[in-house]
Amino acid sequence: MKKYWTVFRISWQKELEYRFNFLLGRLRNILVLLLLYFVWHTLTSPTGTFAGYDRNELVTFVLGASVLRSIVFGTQARSVAAEINDGTFSAYLVKPVHHLLFVFFRELAQRCLHTLTAVFEVAVFSVLVDARILIQIQWPWLALFFVSTSLALILYFLLSYTVNLIAFWSREAMGPKFLFDWFLEFASGAYFPLDILASGLFAVFASLPFFYLLYFPIQVYLGRMPFLQVAGGIGLQLIWIGLCILGARFVWARGLMRFTGEGI
Repeated sequence: MKKYWTVFRISWQKELEYRFNFLLGRLRNILVLLLLYFVWHTLTSPTGTFAGYDRNELVTFVLGASVLRSIVFGTQARSVAAEINDGTFSAYLVKPVHHLLFVFFRELAQRCLHTLTAVFEVAVFSVLVDARILIQIQWPWLALFFVSTSLALILYFLLSYTVNLIAFWSREAMGPKFLFDWFLEFASGAYFPLDILASGLFAVFASLPFFYLLYFPIQVYLGRMPFLQVAGGIGLQLIWIGLCILGARFVWARGLMRFTGEGI
């Protein structure tokens, strides 16, 4: 594992090389956060509630989703498709590393850095707009939240990694990846609680793995789900992770049969 922590450390240093790009990315997140906050604040202004949520719960959901996006979602896996297309992927085939773990730790550094800044941004934002965030103080729910968030991180990585392996078959892998990310953010509850949708549409989203990336962990944090439902949700996260591991291994094995190392 020492070599993968070395990858983590190097990736952390590389993330800090382009500070201006990093700051622009964080500025974009602040603008999105500001927009979402005032949208939901306006919707709850007449009665203080909306779709079964009170104002504090919605504010907590929005701010919590901003932090969880930094924890769960990553962008380094996108480089896999580029490396396959330009041929530099060949170098990983002769290195004594497991490619999936290599990319995971490379991406983990980015997520840790972005999470630290996201927590700081949300804290400052909350003070400036006087947002009332609900603080979960019950340790059992915090422990379940930590477990569900950790599993969500792994699940997203496996989904993203597998989609990037489409580059074995097509040079236009970034197109499907863009559509995947766009649908994933919507279907994971990055912008609103999914249960405000019609019951039929909510049932469709609840049957997808994206449901367990943001919406489910935040609901666990808020304590809006009974314990048995939370336990079942964590079990489904584990099942989806197992299926994604099998899918990634299948696509990897098939893709290597097509890889030519073109572009070296």
